[in-house]
Amino acid sequence: MSFRKRVLPFLLIIGFVFAGVLGVSTTKAFAMGSKGSSNLKFQTDANNYSKNATSIVVTGVSPNSNGVLVMLYKKGNNTPVKEVETFTRGNYRISFSLKGLSAGKYDVHVDTYWGAISYRSELTNYLNVQR
Repeated sequence: MSFRKRVLPFLLIIGFVFAGVLGVSTTKAFAMGSKGSSNLKFQTDANNYSKNATSIVVTGVSPNSNGVLVMLYKKGNNTPVKEVETFTRGNYRISFSLKGLSAGKYDVHVDTYWGAISYRSELTNYLNVQR
């Protein structure tokens, strides 16, 4: 058996395995979940936002008919940079435009209430925004 007949199939197999590993390792960023009230879970569409990203999308479920207040904070600042309130019960989807935001770490908080009880959740980690 010639060298070419023995090595060519081996190289083809190695090439397919290598291509498969690269294909799996280049998937998009995973969504980031929340911590806090078990009645108020939400998530963002990604962990990191590149220079080309246009918005941060927050999705979750409102536990009551009061809706939710979704706030975007810059790390180290107690005043929300942006906030959106929705008054629908059930699934919600909020989009924060990245226009005008500086680079840095950001946090998302979601608040609601039911009578005298208030619910609050925040991201498990900060979001990274690049500009």
